[in-house]
Order: sequence, then structure tokens, then C-alpha cells
Amino acid sequence: MRGPVASLEDEIIRKGLELGFTNVGFTEVRDYPEYLQEVRSRPDYAAFTDGQDSLLVRLSQTKTRNPWAQSVVCATLGFSSADYPPELAKSIGRTYLARVYTPLEGTVHAFQIEELAACLEGLGMRVERNQFVMPQRIACAEAGIVKLANNNFAYSEQDGSFVILVTFLVDAKLASTGGAIVNDCPDSCDLCRQACPTQAILEPKRLDCARCILFNNQRFKPGAQERIWDGMGEHIHGCDVCQLVCPKNKEFLDRATQKDGFLELLEGEFDLEKVLALEDDYYDQVVHPIMYNYIKDPDIFRRNAAVALGNTHDPHHVPALERARETTENPEVLKAIDWALARIQGAVDRCRGFSLGENAD
Repeated sequence: MRGPVASLEDEIIRKGLELGFTNVGFTEVRDYPEYLQEVRSRPDYAAFTDGQDSLLVRLSQTKTRNPWAQSVVCATLGFSSADYPPELAKSIGRTYLARVYTPLEGTVHAFQIEELAACLEGLGMRVERNQFVMPQRIACAEAGIVKLANNNFAYSEQDGSFVILVTFLVDAKLASTGGAIVNDCPDSCDLCRQACPTQAILEPKRLDCARCILFNNQRFKPGAQERIWDGMGEHIHGCDVCQLVCPKNKEFLDRATQKDGFLELLEGEFDLEKVLALEDDYYDQVVHPIMYNYIKDPDIFRRNAAVALGNTHDPHHVPALERARETTENPEVLKAIDWALARIQGAVDRCRGFSLGENAD
């Protein structure tokens, strides 16, 4: 005897879980005037709210710009289980090492997202595949599949903040799975703000994007704030510091043991000096597969690598920096190379002075 007929919502959830999503939920499509009001109150976000077609204005007008849509299908893809190779993780954010954010066509995660969209269409729905038509964190929190946190990340029960949000607009009226947005960070916890290497977290849930490492990694201007280069460490494509110190992530970090063979291979090939030189073959084989998301200008990678090499304080990198200085014509890259050389020389001078002081005693 057949069981009861599954609801439309149940069918979607079942398919999502079968495809490897950790959560699937639904919420009503709406505009987000409170989102636009908040970002417009922040002077450092003016570039993203200037004009009716600017990015954050578009995100705030989801229903207005998509009047046909009735519901948001929300899902999460987790990447907390991997034991990320340390030589890669100290320079590249886990989101990008996992190749799960806006995944490349033909990859496993791209297949998962496409198959979920195809499932929705197979159920007779019109589907908007472009995920960047709404504030995803708000929508997923309203669907009840994530909670928000003081470090501005979304957290799932299965993966902590090591999760990617996937959303689709559909024209079906689906029963909401959530309610009020939840932030369960203790009032007394301030670890993420304290740990941020560039002091980009100003207060709970408020980020100064101009000081954010990833924002500065992505572009020349705006961004590339020389005043924070010394705090950027060896990060060339994202930073996980505020997530790594978060107590809510501890259990996931403690049990992350799964090896990723491709990353193990790249760990042996990754070299900041080679990123500084960045020949085409090296870009294709090592850089692009894990850092394709934002940076399209190779000189931005070169600039990031120069800053990272300077922050190693290691004089062994001086010859590579000097070679790069002779071959590059980009003034932004040259500025970073000169900064790196001066930073290494400063570290050498301090070390020499310390040693001389010890001998004098």
C-alpha cells in the first residue's frame, strides 16, 4: 500500500537532501527596505547604494523587481568536514578552497545547484537561477535554515558558519518553514571583533568593508588600503579568522578530518613567489581552480602576493620581489613590492638590533 502523497514542499526538501544539501526551507518573497536603510546608514557602503540599479538597491527590491515570484527556495551546502591543508588555508579562505561558492560549471557543486533548480522546474515552477537578487542571509534566516551571528556570517546546525547559501525565486506559493530571524551569539562574546586582524568588525553585525581583508584582496580601488596591509598577513583571497575563533564553530573544526585530494595536490604546488610572478600555466593549474570567484586582473593577484610576502618578514623572498620589480609596469603592484621590501628590511633591522642588544649585555 502506498503512503500518503507528499506535499510539494516535502518533495523539494527530499530532493535537496538527496543531492547533498544539508538544509532546505522556504520563505515568502518580499522587498527588504530595512536592509537598504541599514546599508545606506553606513558611509563606507555608499558605492554600492548609489543609483537605482546599484547592487544593494537591487537586492533590497526583490519583490518589486520580480513581481511574478511568490516564494524563495533556500538551501545550504556545507564544507566544514574537510581538513584544509595549512599552507593553503593560511592564504585562501575555506569557502574558496571548497570550490562551493558560485562553483565552476562542470564541478560537483555546480551539478548539485543545477539539479535542484531542474527539480523545481520539473515540478512546474518558474525559477530564477540568479541567486543574487535578494539578501540571501536574511532570506535563509527567515526560512529557518540558518541563524545569524555577530561576525556577519550565517550558521547552520550541521556546519556552523562553513556553509554556502543557495536560493531560487519560484512562482509557487510554498509554506514557510521559518519565522523570526535568530542571532544566538551571547551578549558577552566579543571574540570575533577582537580577533579580526584589520579591525574590520566595528561592533556586532557591523562590518567596515574598507578594512575587510577579502574586500581589499579583490580590487585595486576602492580597496587596497595600504594602512591595513600589515594586518593582512599572508591572506591573498579571503580570511577565516573571525570564524576560526568563534566558539560556535569549535565542534566543527575539531571534527574536520576529511581529506581533499585535489587540495593536497595543490598544497605542494602553491607558492606565493609563483603567484607574484603569475605565469599563465600556473594561473590555470593552481590559482584559478580555487580563486576564480572575484579577481579577474592577474595584477591583483600579484599585488596580493607581494603584500603577503612582505608580511612573512623572510629575507629569502627579497630576490623574487626584486625580480618582480624589474618586470612589472603596474604602479599598484610596484607600490606593494616596495612596501614588502621595506617591511622585510625593517624586520631584518629589528632582528639585528635585538641581537646586538643581547651581545651588549
